Amino acid sequence: MNYFDQIIFASEENASALINSHTQTLDNKTKKALFKRNVEIINLELSYRCNRKCDYCPVSFSSRNAHQLFMSNEILNKICQELQEIRYENRISLNLYNEPLLDNNLEEKISLIKKHLPYCHIAFNSNGDKLNFNRLKTLSDAGCDYICVTLHPPAKKEQDLNDIKKRLSNLCKKLKYEKPEYFDIERNNFIQFRSIGINIKIQWPDWHNNGTNRAGILTEHISKTFKRSQPCAKPFREFTIYYDGKVQPCCEIFHDTTHNILEMGDLSKKSIFDIYCSEKLSKFRMDLFDFSKKYGVCEKCNVKDYSNPEDDVLRKKIIQEIKNSDYEKKIEYK
Repeated sequence: MNYFDQIIFASEENASALINSHTQTLDNKTKKALFKRNVEIINLELSYRCNRKCDYCPVSFSSRNAHQLFMSNEILNKICQELQEIRYENRISLNLYNEPLLDNNLEEKISLIKKHLPYCHIAFNSNGDKLNFNRLKTLSDAGCDYICVTLHPPAKKEQDLNDIKKRLSNLCKKLKYEKPEYFDIERNNFIQFRSIGINIKIQWPDWHNNGTNRAGILTEHISKTFKRSQPCAKPFREFTIYYDGKVQPCCEIFHDTTHNILEMGDLSKKSIFDIYCSEKLSKFRMDLFDFSKKYGVCEKCNVKDYSNPEDDVLRKKIIQEIKNSDYEKKIEYK
């Protein structure tokens, strides 16, 4: 069952509220209810720098490789306090285009999040360069639940199976984990195991050929003929917060000190719930709700979506009902 089947189509009223620009007029209690019901992942980038320049990533032409920045304590505390108000219990992913383990205070920040949100699931992606058993233990003690390590190839090079075997063996040794023989790395592109309370996935996908084009910013990964028409659940089910407290529609939209492509709001000025239910983000979701030609950053975005085309009649019906109302009728969402 895809996200729209599970969350949105359970209630047409719920779907309508998320794509209606009048949602911004709702009271705070209703905005919080919408967020809690629909958001499954919060992308929370606590730091800025990445120590790699993979050619299939926008960091390859960004200042993110050159210097470090951190989310302010004020914004992080504000986020924790607001999410505590709704007892947020879903996933918080501590990475976007950064390498989380370059932050020496990461464990302290994880502990803070867990103090406010003891039932949330804290995870992050890493290149594994700074990961070892001692760091794994401190992360576990802090409350980290899951780490996904990607074995990236050197820049401009394809994945090599012999190199993967060597790097995988070295990483497992660093983590004091003896790789069982039943892990068939020639047929699979990942292994999974659990160590000292943390679920760990180590993967080596072919991002050159199977990665996304990051909302069209990676021009070498864009097909000249591809035009997106599929819906996208990301701005419905995810809430994406960058290192500076700026909110973008999804994790595919790159943001750094020089790129602020499509800011939806600033958490130093507005609440999480006001931004999620804002006119700007509601209209953005409407454009991605049905099967139709997409524009702007979404026009050439190749992120997969598993929506059922047979649902398009219902999707268009919901959109048309909103347009017929001219956005004048106040939403009554309970």
